[in-house]
Parts: sequence; structure tokens; C-alpha cells
Amino acid sequence: MALAVDRHGRGGRGGPVVAMAAPPYANRTVILVCVLAFVLRLPPESFAFVPAYFFGTVELAGPLPTGALWRGLFGHVLVHGDLTHLLSNMAVLWLLGDVVEREVGHLRYLLLFLAGTVAAALTEGLLAADRMAPLIGASGAICALMGAFLWLRPRAGLMSRRLPRRLVQGAILVFALLNAAMTLVPLNAESPLTEVGWGAHAGGLAAGLLLGAVLILPGRSRVNG
Repeated sequence: MALAVDRHGRGGRGGPVVAMAAPPYANRTVILVCVLAFVLRLPPESFAFVPAYFFGTVELAGPLPTGALWRGLFGHVLVHGDLTHLLSNMAVLWLLGDVVEREVGHLRYLLLFLAGTVAAALTEGLLAADRMAPLIGASGAICALMGAFLWLRPRAGLMSRRLPRRLVQGAILVFALLNAAMTLVPLNAESPLTEVGWGAHAGGLAAGLLLGAVLILPGRSRVNG
């Protein structure tokens, strides 16, 4: 059970004021929905985000006023290409999403996740060489949680300890640098790395960093007093 104290670490009678951190209901619901979408085999063509539909191409004007466009903008996080894609994303979402939601609460967690969802799609669309290539998977939204995690100092659990927290933050920074390199350096068209949504990752990370600074830093300042 995660506990929080007031800014002075005491209550009205000199004792600590404690409160349970928010249980990660929203994060677990997101994981469950993604797993169900995979089990039920939601068609990728109906939920993928296709950049050309939003940004347009030489032959195609955008954004198209269709339900498919908006369904893809938000729904691409539900669809995963294979079991490995699903399990790797859900493992990271479970580890980081639970911590973030416990610290910031349900609504702020959802705001971070949705902001990462949209930022990932739009950034991938802007940077994609092939704007007809569909984007699927929750990794962009998960990257927003990674960006927000860099601002956190969890109050309880494994991540409340300095070494584990620093190791995870270091891994996120290395991942961010790798994404920057993959986004800026042209890749061979035949490389399997071109199938990874590097732009989506970068957009999600940026959204998490910026929004996390707004949502998390003020609370840290009050606690540190």
C-alpha cells in the first residue's frame, strides 16, 4: 500500500497524515482492452492510423472527414501485429503504467495516455516516408508514460528506492537517444528497423515529458515545501 504525507510530514495532532495512492484501475483496464482486442482479432485496417488520411498526399486530400480517420487516431493503440508485439508492450505498460497511475491518479494517467496516443500518431505521420503505412500498437502512448516517469519520485514500492528508479530512468534516456538517432538517420528501405514507429515513440516521449512537467512538478514542489 502506497502512503503519502502532508508537506510537513505531520497531521493536526502531530502524527503523519497518510493516504492510499490511487489503485491502477485505469492502467489495468487499458491492458485488458488491448488483450481482448488481440484475442478477438480486431481488424488492423479498421483501427490503424494511416497518416495519409490525416495529412494527405499528392493524390489524396486530408484530413478526410471520415470515422476511420478518428477511429485510427485513438484506436491504433488497441491493435498489435503479433503476440510478441502485444506482450512486450503490455509488460512495459504494466510495470510503468501502474507506478504512474498510483502517483498521479486516474484522470491524469488517462490524460497522459491519450496525449501520448495522439502525439505518437501525429509525429509518426509527419516523419513517415510512406504516409500510407499504417501505425498500430500502444508503444507511442506507453512512451508518454516513460516521459512522465522521469519526473516522478514514487512514494512506495520498488521504484521508491533510488537505485531501481535511477536504473529505469537511465534505460528510458538511452531509449530516447536511440529513438532520436533512428528518427534522424535515414534507414535502408529493406531494414526491418523501418517497421518500428520511431517517430511515434519520439512523439509520445515528448508529450509525456512536457505534460508530466505540468502535472507532476507542481505537486513535487508542494511536497518538498
